[in-house]
Amino acid sequence: MTATNDHCDFPPVETLVPHAAPMLLIDRVLAADDEAMCTEVRISKNSMFFTTGHGVPGYVGIEYIAQTVAAYSGWRVQSAAPGSTPKVGYLLGTRKMTMTCDWFDDGATLSIHVKNIFEDGEMGVFDGEVRNGDDILVSARINVYQPNEPSPATDSNQDTTDP
Repeated sequence: MTATNDHCDFPPVETLVPHAAPMLLIDRVLAADDEAMCTEVRISKNSMFFTTGHGVPGYVGIEYIAQTVAAYSGWRVQSAAPGSTPKVGYLLGTRKMTMTCDWFDDGATLSIHVKNIFEDGEMGVFDGEVRNGDDILVSARINVYQPNEPSPATDSNQDTTDP
């Protein structure tokens, strides 16, 4: 996987994922290649879904994985056509998800690793892991759908900045 020391070679994650604050949960891209991507999230009291005294629930890990898949897709599109807008995609579900923790602790820096297992037009399957150092906290194989031609309804429902 392509990695950089200063992570400056990758665009800001907000240009790769079609989410806006507060629902953009991952912080930055660490590495990527044709088949995989690694991103990072730092857990703090400002993290979405943070609960004082606990941190962020472990089940949020599936969304970290899904957003890393979205960043991977956006990066591939922008690599092929710089300045392109990321396309809307959907997490359909998981075939298998394993969690070794109930909470992601305040102050933890987690890395999210995804690998493209299968693509067939609009459908895809990815293996993902949320790690704290070498410890795998969440692992899942997820199924995703990214329509080639989004409808006007799918474009408008991605606006997360207005109530």
